Amino acid sequence: MIKHLKVLEKNAQEAKIFLEKSNALNDAFLPVKKEGYIFWPLKFEVDGEIVKFEGLKATKYSRDYRLLLSSKIRNLAPRAFDIFGDIGIIRLSDESLKYSETIAEALLKSHLNLKKVAIDKGVKGEYRIRQLQMIAGESDFVSLHKENGFEFKLDISKVYFSPRLSMERSRIYEAVNSGEEILDAFAGVCPFGVSLGSKGCKITAVDSNPDSEYWAHENFRRNKISELNYVFYCSKIEQILPKLNLYDRIIMNSPTTSLSYLSRISKKLKVGGVIHLYALVENEGDFKIENHLSPNFNCVFQRVVHPYSPSSGLVVFDIVKAGNNVQETNQ
Repeated sequence: MIKHLKVLEKNAQEAKIFLEKSNALNDAFLPVKKEGYIFWPLKFEVDGEIVKFEGLKATKYSRDYRLLLSSKIRNLAPRAFDIFGDIGIIRLSDESLKYSETIAEALLKSHLNLKKVAIDKGVKGEYRIRQLQMIAGESDFVSLHKENGFEFKLDISKVYFSPRLSMERSRIYEAVNSGEEILDAFAGVCPFGVSLGSKGCKITAVDSNPDSEYWAHENFRRNKISELNYVFYCSKIEQILPKLNLYDRIIMNSPTTSLSYLSRISKKLKVGGVIHLYALVENEGDFKIENHLSPNFNCVFQRVVHPYSPSSGLVVFDIVKAGNNVQETNQ
C-alpha cells in the first residue's frame, strides 16, 4: 500500500512543487485523479490528508531533467528548483557552476513550459530580493505566474515572491471569512492580499519596496480586486504602524525579521484575531514560539512549510489573541 497526499485538483501543481522540493514525491508511482482530487504518491508522510491504496506504477518517461545529463554532471545538478511562470530558477554549487549551460539546456528540454533558466545566488538586501543570473532564454525577468486560480505578473529580479508558499496562501484563503480586516505587514507584490481581497476581505498592505507597490497594484487590477478592498502603503512597517487600526488577521511573512517585529505588530490585533507568522527555525534547536509571546497570545498551530537550508526550515505559527483579563505588558 502506498501513501498518497490528497489535494484539490486546483492545488495539484502547487502540491507537486512542494513534494518535489521536500523529496517526498514517489516517482515510481503516478498521481491519481478522482472526483475533483489529485492523489500524489509519497515516499514518506507529510502534513495533509493522507490516503493509502495500492498505487499506480509509473510507466512513462520521468521528467527528472537530470536523466538527460551525463552521470558526472547529474550528480552535481540540483534535483529541486523553483518555477516562476516560464522561468526555472536553480541554485548551483561552486562545483556545478561550470556546467550551468548544460544543466539549463536539460531543464528546458524536460519541462516544455519553461522558456528561461536563471541561477539563484541568494536573497539579499533590504527588500529580500533574489540575486538572479539568466543563463538560458531572454534576459527579461518579467513573467506571469499562475497559482490557486490567480495570476501574478512581476519582475522576479526586483521584488520578493516565493512560489513555494502557494499551499500556505491556499490554506489561509480557506481559513478567512469574508469581510475580515487584514494587515499584510510585509506584503511584497500582495499574493496573500490578492487572494484574500477576492474573498471580500479589506486588505492593508505594507511594503517599503517601490517596485513591490507597482506590481501589487498591477496584480490587484489583473485579478479584478476593487480598489475599495485594499490600500497599499509604500513604507517600512514601523513607520506606518502608529497610524493603523486594529485587525482581525495579520500576516507577517518576513522570515528573517518577523520575530523582531512581533511585539510591536501584535498590538494591532483584535481580541480573537490571528497572526500568521513565518520564521526561519534551526532544525536541531530548542526554539519555542511561546518564549516570544505575551501571556494573552497563544500559538494554536505550527508546521514546517519547507526546508530552507540543510540546518533550518521555514516554519509558520498561527497565533491567537485571547480575550481574558491578563494585563498586556506590551500595550
